[in-house]
Amino acid sequence: MGLITDYLFGQLPRPTFLGGKRIKALLRSISEVGDTLAQNVLQSRAESTAQTASRDGLLALARNMNDRGFDAESTADLLVYVLDIIEQHRKKGTEDGIKKQFARIGCPSVEIVTELTLRDAGAVNPFGANVGFFFIIVKQPYPFPLSYSAWDGGGSWDDGVARWGWADNTDLLNNIRSILRGWKPSGTSCRFIVFDEDGTAGWNAGGLTGNYALIAINEPWEITPSGLVAYYYNSSFLVA
Repeated sequence: MGLITDYLFGQLPRPTFLGGKRIKALLRSISEVGDTLAQNVLQSRAESTAQTASRDGLLALARNMNDRGFDAESTADLLVYVLDIIEQHRKKGTEDGIKKQFARIGCPSVEIVTELTLRDAGAVNPFGANVGFFFIIVKQPYPFPLSYSAWDGGGSWDDGVARWGWADNTDLLNNIRSILRGWKPSGTSCRFIVFDEDGTAGWNAGGLTGNYALIAINEPWEITPSGLVAYYYNSSFLVA
């Protein structure tokens, strides 16, 4: 019997007119429905939390986060993985979250430089006082060759051969845009990505330093229907 049935027939005093067999049968059928509903609620609550979910529940949680489990994966290992996904998603909108995603595409060493960081370092009016602007320095090692010409080095934007003068970087750009779209804080904008060439790339209050390659990044709303993009702090935090 369930909790409701136990209480109704074992603990709750009943008047004599509710003591007949037919009345008891009716009450029992109603209480059993209530017990079934209560059990489903308790089970649903357990399945909605990774720590108490069954294997089927963990698989459902993974699917809801656009992931999956594997048959060869033990339930304990699946639980650890799902908890890690949840923890990583809690980092959305943080520098740690962005860095973790760059590490997933083979860029384990990343520096995020915000307008506030630049201002604190003594830069004069960095990013034109757009407080949500930032840029990223991707330091070595990274898994792709620097087969590029200078930014704006003669090729048109997305002319089928190069993008911002870089060749063969379609996947790289798509991955970076996906990371920034999903993981940067709301109300912010990454203006460009700097790729360190030889360990010297960096910055100071006067601008970028060292040897580097650079990709301009724009928000989707900045790209006109014709595909043109107006330059705005896309290669320097000092020059609009």
